[in-house]
Amino acid sequence: MSAETSTPTSTALLEVEDLEVHFPIRSGVIFERTIGAVRAVDGVSLSIGAGQTYGLVGESGCGKTTLGRAVLRLEEPTGGSVHLGDTDVTALRSENLRRFRSRMQMVFQDPLGSLNPRHNVEMLLAEPLRVHRINDRAEQRRLAEETLDAVGLPTSVLERYPHEFSGGQRQRLGIARALMLRPDLIVCDEPVSALDVSIQAQVMNLLDELQGEFGLTYMVIAHDLAVVRHLSDRVGVMYLGKIVEEADSEEIYENPRHPYTKALLSAVPQPDPEVEASRERIILKGDLPSPANPPSGCRFRTRCPWAQDICAEETPVWREVAEGHKVACHFDRFD
Repeated sequence: MSAETSTPTSTALLEVEDLEVHFPIRSGVIFERTIGAVRAVDGVSLSIGAGQTYGLVGESGCGKTTLGRAVLRLEEPTGGSVHLGDTDVTALRSENLRRFRSRMQMVFQDPLGSLNPRHNVEMLLAEPLRVHRINDRAEQRRLAEETLDAVGLPTSVLERYPHEFSGGQRQRLGIARALMLRPDLIVCDEPVSALDVSIQAQVMNLLDELQGEFGLTYMVIAHDLAVVRHLSDRVGVMYLGKIVEEADSEEIYENPRHPYTKALLSAVPQPDPEVEASRERIILKGDLPSPANPPSGCRFRTRCPWAQDICAEETPVWREVAEGHKVACHFDRFD
């Protein structure tokens, strides 16, 4: 296993090892040539146990969504491997990959944009069944009705179209579509970020209930740390294409060890006014560097308040600082 491999679980469903997604930068009109690459995902390893939820956090542009899409082969990895159970997903081709996709689905960030406006609900939910050659109309309708009931929608909506629903209802439809094939793994890409705050809790509770009912395993991608804390058993913090810290959910929120994680958590408002007034905010300087030209050594050093000379010279080792708590940093604590 690589130096960045997560702490494995005894019943790991998903194993990602040294995954890379590099997008070529090309120059020239007639004689096109590759002059570089955008390292959107650059050597990520993680493990998710069956029935668990892995939360992936980080600011926009860090590679979270690309990682999630690469796990499902919606983006082609340029290196590394993805294993779902005993199957190497990165080795599957054409028809074998199409058949295997019944075991892994995705809930997209924009519920309206991910639903075909010309299809009613029955057509939307039957589509994955038709793709996987479940063509019996009675069986399609039975599964659609069963799944709508599971996500809290009445069967009377089968004839309605996406524009007739609220944002929360559309996201329930997106979840229902992902559930139709009864997958093992669902990647949720910002599942509640497009919803009103009053609806977010309902959708998060629904995801929890469905996980218990169907034995689902989730990868939840989000920038909202409260959402990730509510849903996740284990959390990975991603920065510029790499995971810089990983631990169980409560551990990482109560005892963050990487400067980037501490900065993210310091930006979360506290409900207690006295705590909010007295706590220290860590303000990061500058913008996220380009993934086409990441900094040498530690990628976070250009924005880190505690950076020293070694941070520019050596890449920090991915190491375990407590049981199940791993971090990529040269130093132990920042108190």
